[in-house]
Amino acid sequence: MDLPENKLRGYIQDNGKPMWTAHNNHNMRYFKEDEIKIITNNYNTLLGKGAFGEVYKGVLDDSSPVAVKRYIHNVKENFAKEVIVHCEINHRNVVRLIGCCIGEKELMMVTEYISRGNLSDILHCSETSISLETRLGIAIGCAEALSYMHSQMYGQVIHGDIKPANILLDENLNAKISDFGISKLLSTDNTLYTTHVIGSIGYMDPLFARSGRLTSKSDVYSFGVVLLELITRRKAVDEGKISLTENFTQALAKRKKIRDFYDVKVSHDNNLRILDGIAKVAAKCLAMDIEKRPEMKDVAEHLRKLRKAQYESRENIALFGWVWRSKQAPQNMVPTDKMDQVLIEEVQAQKAGEVDINVHNITAMREGSPRYHSFSSLQEQELEELLRSSAEVLGKGKYASTYKAELDNSTLVVKRLKIEGVPEAVFKKRIAAIGAIEHELIVPLRRYYLNKDEKDALLVYDYFPMGSLSSNLHGITWETRSAIALSAARAVAYIHSTNATASHGNINSSNILLTGSYEARVSEHGLKTLVSSPTSITNNDIAQKDDVYSFGIILLEMLTGKLSIKRFNSQEPDLLDWILSVPDEHWAAQVFDKKLLTENSSAEMVHVAKLAIHCCEKKPTLRPVMSEVAQQIEEILGSKAGDRQLTTGRS
Repeated sequence: MDLPENKLRGYIQDNGKPMWTAHNNHNMRYFKEDEIKIITNNYNTLLGKGAFGEVYKGVLDDSSPVAVKRYIHNVKENFAKEVIVHCEINHRNVVRLIGCCIGEKELMMVTEYISRGNLSDILHCSETSISLETRLGIAIGCAEALSYMHSQMYGQVIHGDIKPANILLDENLNAKISDFGISKLLSTDNTLYTTHVIGSIGYMDPLFARSGRLTSKSDVYSFGVVLLELITRRKAVDEGKISLTENFTQALAKRKKIRDFYDVKVSHDNNLRILDGIAKVAAKCLAMDIEKRPEMKDVAEHLRKLRKAQYESRENIALFGWVWRSKQAPQNMVPTDKMDQVLIEEVQAQKAGEVDINVHNITAMREGSPRYHSFSSLQEQELEELLRSSAEVLGKGKYASTYKAELDNSTLVVKRLKIEGVPEAVFKKRIAAIGAIEHELIVPLRRYYLNKDEKDALLVYDYFPMGSLSSNLHGITWETRSAIALSAARAVAYIHSTNATASHGNINSSNILLTGSYEARVSEHGLKTLVSSPTSITNNDIAQKDDVYSFGIILLEMLTGKLSIKRFNSQEPDLLDWILSVPDEHWAAQVFDKKLLTENSSAEMVHVAKLAIHCCEKKPTLRPVMSEVAQQIEEILGSKAGDRQLTTGRS
């Protein structure tokens, strides 16, 4: 029986086969036609239509939303090339390919569902207010993805159709490049000549259109047009005319003011220098001398420098005061175009005389190593700087609201929590215990500030741009997941060992953060104690056993690829109850994440599942202690776990 991947390559004409060998970066799933009908509820929800066919919304068996691209014209070679190109690309700013369907009558691709639609609709068909910071973030995300495709893959990939309609935005307005229908794999000379010129009017490189010579600089040109649309909010093609790039380049040539092009909603004084910088990058991308166009890696670096400069120069409203007023700005961003001086004065009056004296400053906080960090309360000057920094809402958890703050070229995480019912002396004793935790696998608490009048506190931590285990779960291999499990177990075991009253108190996959190399760092340790009155603190042994139970649930999430959070009105059983209802000999077929199953991983996963169930025993006294859990994971994973290198890649 011919394997699906061989069938894919078989669709490609003989003269092109040598370069179309996929280096599949993740375990792609192959669906049957009947499965797709179930996933899409018989193609019930149409998301869009194009020359290739139609896109439908669907839901996988783990409740994950997906988009199903259904080819109408059944062009097998085009389909095969798109799947092969897409399955090679593994980047956070590229729409993730989940699988495909190679049926007798149907050819379909299944990708992750991106909730906010495409950039073109947001810019030109919506009244949604988009800050310059958000636009710059979208540009950086796209630039980094293209840089990865051009210079960091097995073979260079040219997208060939970069435009706002092919840039999707998730719920946080992060960019995701999509639609690889005309993308090309290039051979070693990084150049392709073709008589079959395809692209989108207004975005296609004129040099490619004239000569048929396709290089990575063709994508650079298209990206330059996207940059112009981002800063002007004007369409590249208006009433059939390519007006934007022509007018912009003519203005540059005649040295006219290009600031007249900028979107008035973001072109106030504070932003003009950044807008000018983006315009200069766009101009370089649009150069008609192909040798003068920058590489995408250089474009991404220039844009990152502009974002850094934006944080350095901007005036910002008080973070603390904004939080107190509980007003959320568009895109979860703190407004930055004016200062609310009255509010700042109120904050200053409220905090007068309440800040502890310490000898460390904010620079030491940023430069301190993760393992040997300085911990203390915020000084007056530090607090002033923090209150005036830009802030983005990251989320609201069980015990705290979390913000990302930019301060003096550094990105920090600030958590604000209410501490009603906790006396000041008790709070300071507990915060000192948390600050004393120093371990390479635990996110350190850098600074804190207690506001007695408002009965709340600010806690300052390092920022982890990769996010949490819960947000990355579907994209990582079993090797990476098991390494994360071992690290997290060691971290929690260390917390339990520090003193007789130590527990984490809120272990979940959202509180396991990931480094750029997918190493685990446990965060939010001890927050529960800070918000709990002295009389509500449970017996320490029970609290530690609660941590063990929660860790067992995390192991089950890693094994199944399903998060334990139950949706409102969902008829699905609890994750633990569901696994317990399946005999262990059927776990591989019915329970485990199918993307993870290999001959080598299956046995490990069964042992980890049994350990997870042991951690989740209903009677706390029957649960193991965390040091035993860590030791058992090491034994399950074998000798490689003793000093395992936690730098495994994405699936």
